[in-house]
Amino acid sequence: MTQRTENLLGVLAVLVTDEMNGQDTPPALAGATARAMLNAIGQYPDSSIEVLREAVDLSHPAAVRAVAGLVDAGLVEKKTGDDRRSVALVLTAAGKREMNRVRSARDRMLKRIVGRLDDHERVAFEDLLIKILWEETRDPAHAMQLCRFCDDGPCLKAGCPVECREQGLPMPERSAS
Repeated sequence: MTQRTENLLGVLAVLVTDEMNGQDTPPALAGATARAMLNAIGQYPDSSIEVLREAVDLSHPAAVRAVAGLVDAGLVEKKTGDDRRSVALVLTAAGKREMNRVRSARDRMLKRIVGRLDDHERVAFEDLLIKILWEETRDPAHAMQLCRFCDDGPCLKAGCPVECREQGLPMPERSAS
């Protein structure tokens, strides 16, 4: 039987997911998949569809459709890949603006939620998140999928538990901030 803690975690996950999905976005980014793909292209510029589809856990045909929608919307550009048979994907100027807008909305929402905690609670919460995420990361593909909406700069600087687990490093300590 589900315990109260598990239910509360599930409710928090629903709250965050619903708010992220409820963002005012252009039609090309109406779904979480398109936003995740846009963010992945921003994090891994010049990557192939194959690399990016793994990052967002899509089949190849679904990734091709998602990229086509982003290209049609003027958010992504296709370039010739390294081996001339592959395609490298990059954000256009409009794509970069949209990625930054989506990240900013996510950041504001998460800051609002975590901002309800005092300093002591925030430290405890961060310690628990680090432990859970480090323990739950299964492999490199899963690590990319878990962080598909992240602005990875702050986490990588402080020691991302997902990245550390994926690279076989020890669980990082809590950040100093």
